[in-house]
Amino acid sequence: MIKYRLLSIFTCFLSIGLVINVLPTFAIYGGSPAIGNKVVVGLLSSEVATTSGCSGGLVAPRIVMTAAHCLTSTANNLWISEPGSDLRDLSKKRIQAERIYIPEGFTAAKFPYQNDFGIIVLKSSFENYETLELATSQQIQDWMSAEAEVLHLGYGCTALVDTPPCQVTSQTPNQLKTTFTNAIPQQFATLAPKTFSATKISVDKTICGGDSGGPLLKKVNEKWIYIGAQSSSNGAGCTKTCNVDCAATQGLPAANITMVQAAIELVASKSAVSTPTVKPVVKKTTITCIKGKIIRKAAGINPKCPTGFKKK
Repeated sequence: MIKYRLLSIFTCFLSIGLVINVLPTFAIYGGSPAIGNKVVVGLLSSEVATTSGCSGGLVAPRIVMTAAHCLTSTANNLWISEPGSDLRDLSKKRIQAERIYIPEGFTAAKFPYQNDFGIIVLKSSFENYETLELATSQQIQDWMSAEAEVLHLGYGCTALVDTPPCQVTSQTPNQLKTTFTNAIPQQFATLAPKTFSATKISVDKTICGGDSGGPLLKKVNEKWIYIGAQSSSNGAGCTKTCNVDCAATQGLPAANITMVQAAIELVASKSAVSTPTVKPVVKKTTITCIKGKIIRKAAGINPKCPTGFKKK
């Protein structure tokens, strides 16, 4: 079974100084705080933004995976927060995006979104990161069949609402343990097989607006595996009602390996250091040589007079 370990391929309103003394709000409703998590990041509209509209997962020092529907702006207008940070803490590092990737033909005009997965390549690296592998398509299918346990992370809205969208998103990250679902609700029957995964949610434990793009992770043998980016839900996403078989879907890197490889190659090419060829600077000198009344000039790096001539 092939695993895609990114790092091996690479060889691979608070101001600064103030103490944060507030209880974190639950963005992933019914979840728990995830401050300090080394994977979850916020997608920001500027270097000094203190709220995010979408979340993402730092899978390698310069690569963030998220939902394609979150990437509606240009790379220059997108900044990524230090993983696991409180967005009000401007002492934490923020890095500007260099390039974004979304699947060819992707559109957010029709719900649910087909192949809702995107990649952000950053201009520089984060030092605070988790070593991750990418789940293969077969692993995901097996885990869905077994309804295995998984972990959602994100910076989403803070309360249930009567109808979407919810309002202010959380400035701190949160997490929610749940399981895959083996029963795909009818609302997601139009999605292409093996391009998405689906997890169970409810009114009491759900993901919200702002959690879009947030990472879905699974721990195997004490190592975290990245599965996909939060895409959509079919009724419980921070609303007060939910139909039977409530679920959330995630876009998958396993369905976009060519795009993943393109992002990796871009990072690798930028990381390569070339040593320029430097030629030494040498100066030529000219001397005067004499033989009787005959005078000649000799030039060169170390010029010498011809035979029979003497240096004047």
